[in-house]
Amino acid sequence: MGVSATSRVASLVQHSAPQPLPPPSVTTGRSAAKLLPCLTCPAKAKNICKPLEYDRQKELFQLGHQSKWERRQFLFRAGSPAGPLFKIVSGIVSVSKGLPDGRRQIIALAFPGDICGYTQTNGQYVYDGEAISPVTACAFDRSGFNAFIHRHPDAADAMMVLLQEKLERVRQHLTIVGQLTSTERLASFLSMLARAYSEHGFQVRPLVMPMKRSDVSEYLGLRTETISRAFTKLRKQRLIELDDDDSIIICDPTGLSRLGNAVD
Repeated sequence: MGVSATSRVASLVQHSAPQPLPPPSVTTGRSAAKLLPCLTCPAKAKNICKPLEYDRQKELFQLGHQSKWERRQFLFRAGSPAGPLFKIVSGIVSVSKGLPDGRRQIIALAFPGDICGYTQTNGQYVYDGEAISPVTACAFDRSGFNAFIHRHPDAADAMMVLLQEKLERVRQHLTIVGQLTSTERLASFLSMLARAYSEHGFQVRPLVMPMKRSDVSEYLGLRTETISRAFTKLRKQRLIELDDDDSIIICDPTGLSRLGNAVD
């Protein structure tokens, strides 16, 4: 990637007044190896961290710190000063936009390995980032992160790939919300969730729902009662079974995917 392409990636994560972050405790030699969580991080092979050897991984990690959030806690809020960026280590984060009447639209879900919180306008976060399950994430100082990708073109390449993947997810989501019926939307969502779980080594049978039906409705642009009826229809078609309030069993993965295949 040339300098101009690197600059384009960097411009997506810049802001005028980054919030300082406390540096992690990192020492040298064997002690550093024990303290650096990147060595055993399940998200190490995803996007910006993937091409980094130990020394550069340590350099990146020192730009921030690793923190935990409980369910329903916010990592960042729309309208707040654009501080750190977040790479998800475990858990799932919803990225959403609030509406004037109090409703909200969930526009994306960030899984382990994803980076969120980089979109900003006039030095402020554009979206809300909320933990919809217990979350662990690395929070990186924005200006330091920006400088890092300027110094390392392969890291900038990885960020460009990440942004391209996110644009494709947005395209798929627009197709789901704009073209599919309520039952097809739910089938597509459950198939997507199962694929994401499988890719990250999570259990898929039963498929534990990371969010309430009200969250699913906000993601799919439907009313909660419509989502409930869609679950019932999928059950009657023997595509799923409702294991309990928090999990389902996908009885026919091929049939479920076929029903929601408008985004394939």
